[in-house]
Amino acid sequence: MSSIIVRQAEPKDYSAIIELQNANTPDQLTEEEKKQGFVVSSMTEETLDDINKNLGVLVAIEDGKLAGFVCLATTNPLPGHPVVKAMYESFPQQIFNDRKLPEYRVFIYGPVLVNSNWRGKGILKKLFSAVKDFTKKNYDLGAAFINDKNPHSLSAHVEGLGMVPLNPFNYKDEAFQLVVFIV
Repeated sequence: MSSIIVRQAEPKDYSAIIELQNANTPDQLTEEEKKQGFVVSSMTEETLDDINKNLGVLVAIEDGKLAGFVCLATTNPLPGHPVVKAMYESFPQQIFNDRKLPEYRVFIYGPVLVNSNWRGKGILKKLFSAVKDFTKKNYDLGAAFINDKNPHSLSAHVEGLGMVPLNPFNYKDEAFQLVVFIV
């Protein structure tokens, strides 16, 4: 395996990110594949460009191929995604290390996705390390939501990366876990 490069996305990466995203939505996966994780986002190239200009989209590249990506966004302005809004509205009731989340400089982490051909090869950890380096000057915490129907993702982020689960929140009829991490 040659070396993995993690860098901020460029417009030329957007089509590969969208292709990877679209191949990993619940309606495109078998029940067995869903157990390996999925995304519920439906980003367009315009959405990706907005996210990249807001805070950033990081990509993991090997031999010119997309191994994975992670999106990062500020809380001001808050992204327009309704689940992000519901998560953000729960922040005043969320406590981390004896402080309410609004007392921290928080950014939004996610979605994150690793191409199935690269899973189990440390890509998520490489992306996560790059996220911390990318955000540490201006932020204290990253916050993410994980659908209760996606236990693999919760395990990967809590057990694999050491993120801390706080209080769950709901959006419509779906339950989500809120997880945070220090940068």
